[in-house]
Amino acid sequence: MPIISNTNHDFSNLSVSDDSSLDRIFTEIPETETIKGVYYQRAQFIRKPEDLVSIDHALLAVINVGGNRYTFPWTTLEQFPLTRLGRLCGCRSLEDIASVCDDYDESRKEFFFDRSPSAFKVILNFLAAGKLRLLREMCVLSLHDELNYWGVEMAYMERCCKRKMYTRIEEVHEKERREEERRQRNAMQRVPVEETKYRKVMNWLRDMVENPQSGLPGKIFACFSVIMVAVTVVSLCISTMPDLREEEDRVSNK
Repeated sequence: MPIISNTNHDFSNLSVSDDSSLDRIFTEIPETETIKGVYYQRAQFIRKPEDLVSIDHALLAVINVGGNRYTFPWTTLEQFPLTRLGRLCGCRSLEDIASVCDDYDESRKEFFFDRSPSAFKVILNFLAAGKLRLLREMCVLSLHDELNYWGVEMAYMERCCKRKMYTRIEEVHEKERREEERRQRNAMQRVPVEETKYRKVMNWLRDMVENPQSGLPGKIFACFSVIMVAVTVVSLCISTMPDLREEEDRVSNK
């Protein structure tokens, strides 16, 4: 039961508003038989680092995904030659290994993948149940990216989960398309304004008033504004002095 097929499905004509297009693609992709536990029995989770000592690396591949270690028989990975894990079987040099995984510990013969260990549970669940299922705590778009990274075909996903994933992907693409159309319309509506002498003068005055760093006139205007504010504050303070108020009252009474 291969994970990968060479069939490329065209999803460009799908529409969220038209369920018939989704129903058509779901019926075109055949259902696969669930064989529970066939491959899961061969995958082991390494809980303690000392358990790696007794591993026969000629028979088992040590896979480290985000700090979680697993062992997979090489015979199991050979059955999935188009997946990222299956491509490890064909690696003959360190350069080949570096093109597949993020790092490789030659002393431990451990392949490291800098991916989310929680997202990798989807792959393990597939091995356990024979079909892909969405995890409740995982984002649909993140799962789509993870499946693309690991090279797992979505044809093995349950139809309810598949519908949810395709619908969400189509919604995101539709939103991006509308945003791009809006940006293009805004760019077309911007009419180039002729740079007249009057406009140059107004731009110069605006920069002088709003930006003191625009030049010497801007700095002079900023200093003048500070002086005027200081003079106003001082005059207000002097006007509240008792002697001056008495003088003003005597003048007003005369």
